[in-house]
Amino acid sequence: MRRENLSFSLFIVALICIGWTIGQVIANHPNLEIFKLMNIIGLIYDLLGLIVLSEIVASSARWKLFIVNWAAVAFLWGQTVIPLSAAIGASIFSEAPSSAKAASFFGLLWAYSMLPLVILEATVAFPRTAKLQNTEQRILRLGLGLIVSGALVQLVAAFKDLYA
Repeated sequence: MRRENLSFSLFIVALICIGWTIGQVIANHPNLEIFKLMNIIGLIYDLLGLIVLSEIVASSARWKLFIVNWAAVAFLWGQTVIPLSAAIGASIFSEAPSSAKAASFFGLLWAYSMLPLVILEATVAFPRTAKLQNTEQRILRLGLGLIVSGALVQLVAAFKDLYA
């Protein structure tokens, strides 16, 4: 097996283990409130977006290439694999107090994330046209996508909390 394939396989296995562990931990929470979990995820997206758009990244061509060529792809895979394996990890522990809530939340998070991920995949990670391949614009699209996604998740969480 080539080294790149082995590295990629180990990366996917690590993402599965992270998701599985998150699913187990969240499923064992005694009184899970979904809106609080949504706020945490929204804040993580916002933080990642701010890092992508930060001056440190903006001032270095090397960092920009790393972000659009490697980090964006890692984010796409992480956002696909972690929620799915978290849903499976939470559902396997059906006797846990919040197992059903956690499994359904992570399953819905995975389904929701498909649309933004398809857009980011086509415009940032693997741009389809020459017009979309400008590194500066790819960085801005990734940062904007992360911040908007995070804000939307937090907005939904706020309404969920308001009507809880």
